[in-house]
Amino acid sequence: MADRTAADQDPDPAVDPAVDPAVEAARLRAAAAAGKPEAYRAYAELLTGQGRLDEALPWWARAADAGDADASRTLAICHKDRGEFPEAERWYRTAADRDGGCAFGLARLLHEAGDTAGAETWYEHGAALGSVECTTNGAVLLAARGEWDTALERLAEASAQGDDIATRTRGAIENMLRDLEGWREALARAEAEGDPEEAYEALRDLLDPERKAMFARYPRMVAEAEELYARAAAVGSAKALVDQALFIARDDSRWDEARALVERAHERGYDGAAYVLGVWAEENGELRTAEEWYRTADEADGGHIWACFNLGVLCVRQRRLDEAERWLRATGLDGAEGVGGAGGVDAEGRDRGPFDEGEERIVRALEDIAAIRADPERMPPAEWEERLPELRARAEEGGPDAWYAYADALDRLYRLPEAAEWYRRAGTPRALLALGRMLYEVGGATGLRMVPYYEPAAAEGDAGAAYDIGRIHDEAGDRRTAQIWFRRAADLGHGRAAWWLGWTSEERGGDPQHAERWYVRAARSGLVPPAFLAGRSMVRRGAYGEAEPLLRVACEGKHEEAPYWLAQALRGVGRVEEAERWLRVAAAAYPDVLAQYGKMAGLAMPDPR
Repeated sequence: MADRTAADQDPDPAVDPAVDPAVEAARLRAAAAAGKPEAYRAYAELLTGQGRLDEALPWWARAADAGDADASRTLAICHKDRGEFPEAERWYRTAADRDGGCAFGLARLLHEAGDTAGAETWYEHGAALGSVECTTNGAVLLAARGEWDTALERLAEASAQGDDIATRTRGAIENMLRDLEGWREALARAEAEGDPEEAYEALRDLLDPERKAMFARYPRMVAEAEELYARAAAVGSAKALVDQALFIARDDSRWDEARALVERAHERGYDGAAYVLGVWAEENGELRTAEEWYRTADEADGGHIWACFNLGVLCVRQRRLDEAERWLRATGLDGAEGVGGAGGVDAEGRDRGPFDEGEERIVRALEDIAAIRADPERMPPAEWEERLPELRARAEEGGPDAWYAYADALDRLYRLPEAAEWYRRAGTPRALLALGRMLYEVGGATGLRMVPYYEPAAAEGDAGAAYDIGRIHDEAGDRRTAQIWFRRAADLGHGRAAWWLGWTSEERGGDPQHAERWYVRAARSGLVPPAFLAGRSMVRRGAYGEAEPLLRVACEGKHEEAPYWLAQALRGVGRVEEAERWLRVAAAAYPDVLAQYGKMAGLAMPDPR
């Protein structure tokens, strides 16, 4: 449930719409300046509604200091949207002990930061203050750790108070527990019969992709699933060991334990285990190990379609194109019809969707091979191949710098496994950063698993490394962590990080002043789009002189929307004739600009004609 600022609430019906806004603003400012507590919030709301949050924040602070809990909550939300999390927490805490809304906001903030115990405490406190949202969210946290009965009781209370979210959540948990009981009963029957296959089949629905959200929201269900698969494995199902490992692997601290289970399944003769080990090795950037496991999976009776596919992609990434084509054609799916397809980490290549999606992936990979062969820019550069013996000799005699230089050459030649070895041998922050980028951007590794390779360079002030960490977290859906890293990168001078901060501030937080500052910083790095966005923002608030140079940069960078706004800026500083010339440019470009937007977005586009 999203937080709302006090300024988002319904307008005061006592306000006369016929009153001149400028007169009303002056009256409220005078009253607030005179120290009238009731005017602090009213004036802050007016400024916030006008997008002037910088001016509003001090008045919100005065209202909060005077005991206005809604003002405290508004301040917290504004600072949270700006990525200023400690300040957001401070303002929530000023009223959380007496206001359910602030207790709710504080609990969410703590939960997002990973402090589950703190979140539970404040949800419980907020519920005692009468916040139904706190009751609901607190119950969800109880359910997450398996306190089902208490969670359901509290959800029933919230539902009785009219909380639709509580009603839906309670129903979902009850259905989940019924399913859990059904799995237990089916497994017990298989255990009684001593049938490994039946034991495994009893739990097949646990890995249904539609249940992924359930396991993410209720970690206790992960533990329940793990226990069920352990019981199935005890009956003799090697496949159950693999699925048990898939659940254990959700906890990074238990990675070795998960891998050991899959290796045990492989030792017991389950061929699909090798495929899972290959996928995991690839995700971890262990390219040679991944290839070995994929080959092992394919050597099993009947082969393994998706091991062949992954081997093909692995070879494409390393520009072993003839091998890649052989592996992709070995799937038997390129051009075939009526064959079931699959995807994802599935030990047996089980059908997870229509075949055409799987076939399409293989066809695209084969097309990519043809495109690479036809494009010299995508092939290993001959000049680096010629330099390689000299660099190898220096590496064998030298230290970290020579090792890095040799690794870099191997990297350029797409000899990724060898490059990884030499980058690791060099071990410097620069080398580790190059290793992480190579494995993530080219080698197929999972971004979050590569972050430790980026961190040493970021710690030394490498803005690009900090930005890349932010990007990885953003792609993983962790906005808070992404925002922290983008802020670090922007403070180190990274233009795209500043652009991201500005965009999210404007689009997600509705804070145009804060956004404009970040756009300006991004524009200083030479980026054209944020120069346009900063200039447009300045025109909208009447800062025409400040806007002009930024919009000229955008026009020089061929930004199609910039001419119209430059014309407005020039008109604002009294240079009407020059403004007319730019309006003519804007009018000529208008049809093309309009065509880039959908119908609804196009309605908001100013027509310069």
